[in-house]
Amino acid sequence: MRKFLSIPFVLSLALVAFSAYVADQLFGVVAFTFGYLVFCLLAAAAFGGMWRVCFRKTGLAAALVVFGVLATNFFLPPPSERLLRSAMLKAPPGTDATAIVDIVKQQYEGSPYAMPMVWESRAGGIDQVHVSLLSQKAKSCTAVIFLVENGRVSKRIYSGD
Repeated sequence: MRKFLSIPFVLSLALVAFSAYVADQLFGVVAFTFGYLVFCLLAAAAFGGMWRVCFRKTGLAAALVVFGVLATNFFLPPPSERLLRSAMLKAPPGTDATAIVDIVKQQYEGSPYAMPMVWESRAGGIDQVHVSLLSQKAKSCTAVIFLVENGRVSKRIYSGD
């Protein structure tokens, strides 16, 4: 009976790990380091608790395995979306708009990815700085838009593809 319980446990862990990996590939969620670390800890605690309830054995080993599986995203090579999200997080509201290009260059320095396209525009009376991955992958419209007021970033918008 216990073997039958372990199959859904392993399958649900695989589903959660795959979902976290895909979310990082599409949206760069691991760039939110603290938040993703909290997610890993909470998921590990939940799976450890389920292990304890189902198998009446200590769930610490299961929790450590789950945490290790989910934390591997920290050690895998970062996708370009994570680097773009990191650049967005390093330019919070109030940042000088002229520093955006330098922040993006720092994030992509040493990575296997080409520098994203960066351009400025004005729409609806608001200055904008666009950083797009269109230069890296055909049909990839993932971008970050920085809304600029008085030479400073006022809002950041991440637009995933």
